[in-house]
Amino acid sequence: MKTILKIRAVIALTFIACSALAYAFPLNVHGLDTLNTAILIRDLRFGHDIVSANIDRSLIPASVMKSVTVASMLNLADPQERFATPVVATGKIRNGVLEGNLVVKVCGDPTIESQFLPETQGFADSIAAAVRRMDITKIRGNVLIDESDFPDATTPPGWMDEDIPWYYGARLQGANFRDNRFRLRYPSKKTEPFVPDLKFSVIKGKGSKIDRKDGSETFLVRGTRAINDIFSMPYPRKAMSYEIVSTLKRAGVEVAGQSVKPSDEETEIYVHHSSPFGEIMQSLMFRSDNLMAEGMLRALTPGGTRADAIMEEQAVWSMAGISAHGINIVDGSGLSRDNRLTARFLGDVYTYMATDSFSNDYLTLFPKAGFDGTMKNFLVSTPLSGRVAMKTGSMKGVQSYGGYLFDENGYPTHVIVFMVNNFRCSRAALKKDIERLLLEKFNVSLQIENPIDADDQENNDEQRLDRAT
Repeated sequence: MKTILKIRAVIALTFIACSALAYAFPLNVHGLDTLNTAILIRDLRFGHDIVSANIDRSLIPASVMKSVTVASMLNLADPQERFATPVVATGKIRNGVLEGNLVVKVCGDPTIESQFLPETQGFADSIAAAVRRMDITKIRGNVLIDESDFPDATTPPGWMDEDIPWYYGARLQGANFRDNRFRLRYPSKKTEPFVPDLKFSVIKGKGSKIDRKDGSETFLVRGTRAINDIFSMPYPRKAMSYEIVSTLKRAGVEVAGQSVKPSDEETEIYVHHSSPFGEIMQSLMFRSDNLMAEGMLRALTPGGTRADAIMEEQAVWSMAGISAHGINIVDGSGLSRDNRLTARFLGDVYTYMATDSFSNDYLTLFPKAGFDGTMKNFLVSTPLSGRVAMKTGSMKGVQSYGGYLFDENGYPTHVIVFMVNNFRCSRAALKKDIERLLLEKFNVSLQIENPIDADDQENNDEQRLDRAT
């Protein structure tokens, strides 16, 4: 009897061990919060999920949110569409004198004079050239930046206070100029480009730190360390106006700055066009640009609020039959820690986008492993280099990936989603384990022998380009 009981106990323990092995979590790096980690790998050819873990868990996506923003845009707009910013003269033009103001009617275009899109540069020079073609040599009034067509230029909820001063925390506004960022040299207080009305306040305390509250033009400086870094502009319209006025003066056009009577008479001077939406989306996806992502979100409902744009985005996926269960979208970039997505939602969006008529436009937006943007050092020198293309997302305690595996002909065969929250291991160790899982799962389907281990060197470029998102 005792022998039988022992045998049964051994069988039971063996069953438990086998069951535990069968349901072992796909990632095994030490320090992983498995309850707050979701993984989905879906075979698009057969509609089968080959890895599925916590796919209905609502998690912070970080910059993977950008892949949803651009997918929404492609459902509603032509990739060749552009932002248009008209410049008008208000009042009569007599004998070379504009008796009113020069007004720039901004629309939330995030790319004016962007260093990342050369086509958008030369904004002030183009305005000055157009003014001279009108034989205007004096503007009685001033250069005004009209932001009335862009309501709700507030910072999205869930953006952290410590992100606000830095370039990646630049808030989208009606007027956006030079990526809403500038280089500050301190203590000289020199800025490039010139940003008017900045103030500096030295505060007591240990260590060295620089800070700025949301909406404030005052930088709080602690410590004596010299500063040479890139920060966000509080109000880009001021830098835009200053540069236009300076350029006009160099072109021989006086801006008197006098008070003039309002006038309903308008003469179009110039219309600035952005790069095509498709180019903007590729730039923001490859570099993980928060400002451009917020611009794409708001372009879903021109002239509407952020809430209007999010409602339109949600309607896109509702019409596509994709459930929004567990989803909370508050911005377009993923910088907000209030965002929540599920791996199932992302997987369904990716599946839908891979099979629709605009799939080619969408699939090319994802950086390729080993080659592009924030994926440049991921899976490098492995058989999956160039085969996997994913948007990355990272912030404190968050690491996400979302995208595709392609076959040798460039056709998407699998959807890949990783959403990791609350991890306590090093980011490098986590990435290495994700690489291991991908290499193992795709070893057979790609007919690869002896896959090479991924380089576990921390991706410094990714930390810079995808900082805090």
